[in-house]
Amino acid sequence: MLTTASRTPGRPGVFLAPPRTMTVLRPERLDIAGFVGVALRGPVDEPVRIQRWSDYERLFGGFDPAPGGPVRLLPYAVSAFFRQGGGAAYVVRVAPHREEGPTALTATARYRLQLPSGQEAILRAADEGEWANQLVVRLLYRVDQRVRGDLREDGLLVLPPGTSAPVGSLLRVSDPSRRMPPALRWAASVDDRLPRGSPLPVRLDAAPALAAGGATVVEIVTGTLLVEDLSRPGADDEVTTGLGLHPAHPRWIGTALTDRVPEGAERDAAARRHLVVPADSWVDLDLAPLPQLLPIDGALVEEVSDRTHLIDAGAFFDVGTTDFHSIDEDAGPSDPEPHVGVDRMARVREIGLLCVPDVAWAPYTPSPPPPALHPRSPLPCRCRSCDPDDPEPEYHAVAPVVGGLDARNPGDLRELVARQERVVELARACGRLVALLDVPDQLSVGQIAEWRSHFDTSYAAAYHPWLAVADDRDGPAIPVPPSAFAAGIIAQRELRLGLPWGPANELAVGAVRAEAVVTDASHDALHELGINVYRVERDGFRLTAARTLSTDPDYRQLSVRRLMTMLALTLQRQCADLAFEPNTAELRDRLTHMVTALLRGLARQGAFAGRTEADSFFVRCGDDVNPPSSQALGRFVAEIGVAPAVPLEYILVRIARDPDGSLTVVRDER
Repeated sequence: MLTTASRTPGRPGVFLAPPRTMTVLRPERLDIAGFVGVALRGPVDEPVRIQRWSDYERLFGGFDPAPGGPVRLLPYAVSAFFRQGGGAAYVVRVAPHREEGPTALTATARYRLQLPSGQEAILRAADEGEWANQLVVRLLYRVDQRVRGDLREDGLLVLPPGTSAPVGSLLRVSDPSRRMPPALRWAASVDDRLPRGSPLPVRLDAAPALAAGGATVVEIVTGTLLVEDLSRPGADDEVTTGLGLHPAHPRWIGTALTDRVPEGAERDAAARRHLVVPADSWVDLDLAPLPQLLPIDGALVEEVSDRTHLIDAGAFFDVGTTDFHSIDEDAGPSDPEPHVGVDRMARVREIGLLCVPDVAWAPYTPSPPPPALHPRSPLPCRCRSCDPDDPEPEYHAVAPVVGGLDARNPGDLRELVARQERVVELARACGRLVALLDVPDQLSVGQIAEWRSHFDTSYAAAYHPWLAVADDRDGPAIPVPPSAFAAGIIAQRELRLGLPWGPANELAVGAVRAEAVVTDASHDALHELGINVYRVERDGFRLTAARTLSTDPDYRQLSVRRLMTMLALTLQRQCADLAFEPNTAELRDRLTHMVTALLRGLARQGAFAGRTEADSFFVRCGDDVNPPSSQALGRFVAEIGVAPAVPLEYILVRIARDPDGSLTVVRDER
């Protein structure tokens, strides 16, 4: 028997191929979280996948607060997620829409390179923000190769084998005796069709003023862009080498630095990303250096201002959009307008959790910078100056403000509820996300109950109270949204134990203080409302529940909601290739075996309540659900039923005293 796996058939004919292996359904991951908020730096409205906190810090900055404004909660939320054991997350940075007109604030820093030709090359920071004011940009010229060439009578320059000089390369040609100054020439054409090991003939754009027929020293010159970020002491400089200085070069600097991501695609933090990119087209610029290859220092054209004080609801959502079904994970560049903020994150097909830590952000008036200390210093002598001393201005540190909207204000609370409703409606419309909400801080139990009345869906879960974490800069503890800790707990429970396990009964790692006191009475009331509460214990703050905000008893538990979502996604995504296959008994049997194997594996993890497989699930794909009338319409119906296991929440203990004086303890677990 000849199989296609052993060798490729060499003649036409009929061959026996190995049997087709059966597709195995694997549970879709739902532990990846999506975070949307305000960051110090980084791409705007572009989902970036990160694997660890250092990825976030490198791309989006650290914990620096907005100047004179609220605390950016996004970095604290992402840090809390990874501290709990989260494996991966997507981050979207929001920013206000670009302003137009003469009063518009410059959002992106620009740098000027004064070229030897007298022209100016303009670079701009890849992302907006005043962090780019601290960049130092230099364009260096270096010799990558130095070889001996042969300049022929016809002006053709022949280089030795192994020389890399593609079209558009800059060559510094000189006489070995150095009697004449070196000349810079461009490689106009290169004959690279010769066999390997052959000399490389290069046609120059102009013949150098050298004697033909003799040996010539040829140096291949490339550009190196050095970018130093002074805002991150100790960070490595960005060095981009091997840049071409002509548009015909394969690594033309005008395109090699361009940071392009296809519309609708997500970026990975491990992907290369440059700090600066060309501001305009550089095709008409002459980037040739002086023969001495002197470096060019970039100059900041104008300092930019931070625009975080202009962020409003329009930065988080597509204002005016009510058709949530248009926000689809398969949407492409044909959409009339690109989505922003939360709506853009909803198009990432990998995430199963959605957190918006800065959802309460509101526009504010930036505080003026603190006055600089007087430069005059006292003279080291006992005599007095003739001029009276100016009074030294006092410096008062501005305490960062937590959040933007104040939930104690009825108007702000209505705005906050409207934004959270938008997040929940988006998660419900997507059908694959669970929105993790934060109960507004500083509310009483009665006010929390009123807030809770606005939500009734299994695609959302709420958490209370806010938990504070220690500031790395020895400052006061910073309150962090409790949903960030919950997202990490949910992720690590799924990675460690599996999705069927309820994501609760875990400590919030890194929390040092709760912003509200939760008594037993208030805990009882909040639990009945479906609010997941952190309670203080001897070793920290423990998450005591994992409920959704649904009033439907079948979807009260978060683990049940996520289990059903995972099953729907697995069948939808991994069985899509079955479309247009013949609707035969073989196909029905194959799908039955595939789904049964998936459910059997989940049953071994404790996902179902039944004692046997027959009590836990069923799969029906036979003729009873696929009559000839249905098959004639091109339909294939599969009925799948499961009995999810509900997590244990209560343990009742009965203590009875026997007549002989002994005590009997009976536990009733529910």
